[in-house]
Amino acid sequence: MSSPSGGDPRFVLHGRSSEIFRGSFAEFRHAGVPITVHAEIVDALADLAHDYESSLILAGGESFERLAAIMQIAEPVCGGSIFLGVSDDTETATIEAAMRAGLRGTIRLPITPDRLREVARLHPRTGPQDRSLRFGELTLDVPHRSLRWRDHALLLPPREFELLHQIVRAYPESVSIDTLALAFGSDLEDPHASVRVAMTKLRARLANFAPAQALIETVRVAGYRLAS
Repeated sequence: MSSPSGGDPRFVLHGRSSEIFRGSFAEFRHAGVPITVHAEIVDALADLAHDYESSLILAGGESFERLAAIMQIAEPVCGGSIFLGVSDDTETATIEAAMRAGLRGTIRLPITPDRLREVARLHPRTGPQDRSLRFGELTLDVPHRSLRWRDHALLLPPREFELLHQIVRAYPESVSIDTLALAFGSDLEDPHASVRVAMTKLRARLANFAPAQALIETVRVAGYRLAS
């Protein structure tokens, strides 16, 4: 299966319950976020293998151990992002562990065209032109979630990578903490606090990795941006 014409991001949803999404397939297409649904994870992974640019949403209620195993298989065949569908029954510990394992973010169930469109806006599909983003002497390697400086490379934890990616893409504008919290997933107990903690770690990591390079500055009220 090929990507839809016009470049719309396509999503592959895995889950067995009929309650995980709301709306017709035509409504999702009209919103610019076409979606396919598979009850079996094997079918979802096969779909991804035929359409590398699609993103995967895991909404089958799997344990973290099973999620980790699925991600190991999915990452090589998924050129898009992997998200976790969450509900009131999803434990915060599961969300946090899944994010540490490399999930890009969360989406509230049931999935609707508007919710999926917001996810697509916050996590745009990586095109050939932005697979690497350069600022100063640093290069952000998007597919490998790493930072390069001269002959050195630094693999960034998922949340710190997400922060840096959002801020680099927005330069020279700032990114609000509300936007960063949404990108983290609004189902964390305190997403704004999670952003601040990750930002502290990211700044320390950048300072140790390339101390003479551009740092992230806090913009009062507005949020964060790359230092000029």
